[in-house]
Amino acid sequence: MFWLKTKLIEGEGSLGKLSKEVRGHERVLILASRSMKRHGFLSEAEDYVKEAGAEVFSIAGLPAEPSVEVIEEFLPKVREFEPDLLVSMGGGSVIDTTKALKVFYDAPELNFEEIAFIDRFSRPKPVPKLRTRLIAIPSTSGAGSEVSGASVLKKGGVKYNIVTPEIAPDVAILDPRLPRTMPAEVARNSGLDVLVHGIEAYTTKVANPFSDAMAIKAIKTVYRWLPLSVRGDEEARARIHYAATMAGIAFLNARLGLCHAMSHKAAWIGPHGLLNAIFLPYVMEFNAERSDYARKRYAEIARELGFQTAKDLIEVVGELNEMLGVPRLSELVDEKTFVERVEEMAEKAYRDGLVAFNPVEPKPEEIRELYLRAYRGE
Repeated sequence: MFWLKTKLIEGEGSLGKLSKEVRGHERVLILASRSMKRHGFLSEAEDYVKEAGAEVFSIAGLPAEPSVEVIEEFLPKVREFEPDLLVSMGGGSVIDTTKALKVFYDAPELNFEEIAFIDRFSRPKPVPKLRTRLIAIPSTSGAGSEVSGASVLKKGGVKYNIVTPEIAPDVAILDPRLPRTMPAEVARNSGLDVLVHGIEAYTTKVANPFSDAMAIKAIKTVYRWLPLSVRGDEEARARIHYAATMAGIAFLNARLGLCHAMSHKAAWIGPHGLLNAIFLPYVMEFNAERSDYARKRYAEIARELGFQTAKDLIEVVGELNEMLGVPRLSELVDEKTFVERVEEMAEKAYRDGLVAFNPVEPKPEEIRELYLRAYRGE
């Protein structure tokens, strides 16, 4: 099965289409990152909302990492304003925060623990039908949150998912002017996240021909354009921005795998996209050694990039990391702290819902070994 709830609006200056999308609404709440205010895009969006005849209230400066505590802090402001439309402007974290606020604004009787996927061996309570429309306007090019039906939230330094079609945005506006404001490091980390989304979505147990097409296009775009995007090339920034949404559509349908499970449980160490990039070669090697299916699928991606085998692809991913200056895990966290927490991370990653879609079912001790290998750079 393949589905996409979100209407996509793309192109240079497409933020101007917000005015048309707002018509018919009375009270619009915009949640934005600090950078969207600083670069003037928030005030531009507010003008489009006023032009459509709606009242607008904005909250800028949402934290970089969405958490249950952040939701609890902002929810009273949302309830006080009583919006009939939510607009989210910023990176994946801002969009994920807005999605979670939508859940608890529309269904105040719910609590996080009962609807979140805490682990794959428990079944969360389904989210009921939600009423408030959501428009997502991504400013970074990585998370794919502008099309996905998931909101990733931190609780106690670990990331958990709320997953329901109810929170997939109704509209996504992809204006390449916004990601051109990204610092080089953010462009690199988010772009590598797109690569991991594409490779994992292409190799899950539930991949299908339609998700494959989106995944392959995203992978090829990142491989060709990410080094230029990191250097600030305008065309490259636009191409990676669209590729992020394509990869989001791919994993919306085909889900993700062990690499994401590991990075979610290591969220306390550093940025999500960076952790994904560090873990990916180790996870690919693990999968390729144990699964003919994974080896075949990696080889298919390799051929799309002009190479031949799964081994080639693993080497290419490692070389891309090196070329873009991705640090070793040991540069992000000291060994004593990492070793103290590795057992707990491995157990939680094993229980993560995404492991069910990985081409290989790992044991907790195998995940622990992958964490340690990544730390040692072996």
